[in-house]
Amino acid sequence: MKNIVLSEMSCPELSEYKEDIELALIPTGSHEQHGPNMTFATDTDRAYEICKLLGKRFFPRILVCPPTPYGISYHHMKFYGTITLRPETFISTIMDIGWSLKQHGINKILIVNTHGGNRPSLGVVIVKLKNELGIKASWIGGGTDICKDLLNEKGISKTNGHACEGEVSQSMYIAPWLVKKNSLSAGKLKNSLYKERKWWWGGIPWSFEEITENGALGDATKSSVELGKEMTELILSRLEEFILKYYFKDHC
Repeated sequence: MKNIVLSEMSCPELSEYKEDIELALIPTGSHEQHGPNMTFATDTDRAYEICKLLGKRFFPRILVCPPTPYGISYHHMKFYGTITLRPETFISTIMDIGWSLKQHGINKILIVNTHGGNRPSLGVVIVKLKNELGIKASWIGGGTDICKDLLNEKGISKTNGHACEGEVSQSMYIAPWLVKKNSLSAGKLKNSLYKERKWWWGGIPWSFEEITENGALGDATKSSVELGKEMTELILSRLEEFILKYYFKDHC
């Protein structure tokens, strides 16, 4: 199945689809620790692979842009090797990408994000893309946040979302190079308010060293390729539905 992946093409090759491309996907992730379970590139590569799978479903109407390799990861900085951007830098980077795409006649952008720390800044950037550049923009998740109902049915750990059985399973299926199969471990959670997930949970700037000793949540030893496949198929179907309704109304 064909796909239009910007970083894999030459300029003449891409130009052949100049009149077909309507929507650009920008994958956003992070470069941050994922405990003993996964590599630093986990969030970035998951977003990129989901975008590539979406690109195949909508060929030739979608352009898959290279991912932004860094995100907002202050909350992981106590773990060696994590790199973070300032929100201003992250927002400016996406704005510059948007401006560049607009110069090539692409006025629709969907940011596919698989890192929770980017969400507040993404809320700002889509408003700026719309009002400052006239781009039809939105952002949406591409990981466990899109299939919480499925994961709850499967009995996933209550405190999940980072290097947990959900993220590891998804990676086993779409990006197996990210997974450290020989060192999969359950999260070593500390006794913090984070575990309560009360109504105020989303309004606190958590630091992960306060939450987990080994940088992980959930229980990655319960991960499986089968769960990852089921998750991915559900995520893709939901993202496809969103794209059809918001960007490609002629297909509805």
